Amino acid sequence: MSTFKLSETVLPNGLRAVLLPRRESETVTFLVLVGVGSRYETPRQAGLSHFLEHMFFKGTEKRPTTQEIAEAIDNVGGEFNAFTGEEYTGYYVKVAAKYLARGADVVADILLRPLFPPEEIERERGVIMEEMKMYTETPMRHVWHLWNQALFGNHPLGRRIDGKPETVGKLQKKDFVNYTHHHYHTGNVVVAVAGMFDEDKTKKLLAGLFDDLAVGEETKPKPVGKRLPVERVVFESRPSLDQTHLLVGVPGVSMTDERRWAAGVLSVILGGGMSSRLFIQVRERRGLAYAIRMSSESLTDTGMLVTQAGVRTDKAPEALKIILEEYDRAMNEPPAKEELNKAKQMMRGQMLIEMEETNSLAAFAGAQKLLVGKIQKPDEVLARIDAVQPSDVQRVAGELLTAPKRALALLGPQKSAGAFMRQLG
Repeated sequence: MSTFKLSETVLPNGLRAVLLPRRESETVTFLVLVGVGSRYETPRQAGLSHFLEHMFFKGTEKRPTTQEIAEAIDNVGGEFNAFTGEEYTGYYVKVAAKYLARGADVVADILLRPLFPPEEIERERGVIMEEMKMYTETPMRHVWHLWNQALFGNHPLGRRIDGKPETVGKLQKKDFVNYTHHHYHTGNVVVAVAGMFDEDKTKKLLAGLFDDLAVGEETKPKPVGKRLPVERVVFESRPSLDQTHLLVGVPGVSMTDERRWAAGVLSVILGGGMSSRLFIQVRERRGLAYAIRMSSESLTDTGMLVTQAGVRTDKAPEALKIILEEYDRAMNEPPAKEELNKAKQMMRGQMLIEMEETNSLAAFAGAQKLLVGKIQKPDEVLARIDAVQPSDVQRVAGELLTAPKRALALLGPQKSAGAFMRQLG
């Protein structure tokens, strides 16, 4: 990835910016990341970060209606969206390079001069309630809510990002104004620009657009507890289902833990593709599931290593048994060199594909700057992955996949989870 170019700058008001010029691109992504998400919320605020993300699109002093905001980007064929996670919220536009100034102006406008009209709050509250129902009624999504509850319990990370109906139903304009004042300032914001643009002009553009951004110090979320998982099994019975959805895994490693490279390779070996151990054992040899995958996710102070599958209900205990046996195998023996190299090549290929998109490039660098404070270039990341040895994979498996650390989230037509609890030990 020798074409990866990066420069960082700090604007006069303290706003951090990451610039990633790519001359061969015809588009540019303008991304603003704000260091606040669902884990920053109190129980009364559950869902506020996500609700607020929606409300920034509901009118500004310059563009009083949602339609005017949308048309500013639609009229040039751009992509305009936002997202909320546990640790940050993002707002971005992706446009043809010549429309960077327009796209950046729209994003800055909605974040610095929102109106939060009360009538729009009520209208959007209904939209979010329907969104919550949609995810609850989608088993592959809802089982993740159960998994987070198993891993983190009553900690904010154990709650849904979109909150609960009883909390979302009570949020008012003052909540949005106060939350914005507390979190949306220079100490919590990073801007990332990736694609075709002139660096000097873009720095001047940023300085002008964000001159009014409040100055503040970085806010910190509630740390996770030392005992994870909080619950071994979280089970929800849904008789209407014909399939059992399960997530089984362990607490993982943080973004700064040196074991994260080996943990990532381990997850690919076990469940990273159609030739992975779990895919072969659970689907190809026994026909128990259509899809099964494993992922390694990292946050600033914790993480997770988890397998997801939707399986035949009568065969769900067998599927869980096979998954746990593969966990044990990973702990007891190192992977073969050929298997290790295959996993590394898969990770390399996936990163190459991802870095072709300017929005992925902006998120890759911007999130690192926001959450860790420094940026590892793709070549540096790949070098760390390439350095992983078979003994490293076995060691991290032995440290993370041990039976006492395993937790299970289960959603299916069963009346109880007793058999599964016995399998976990």
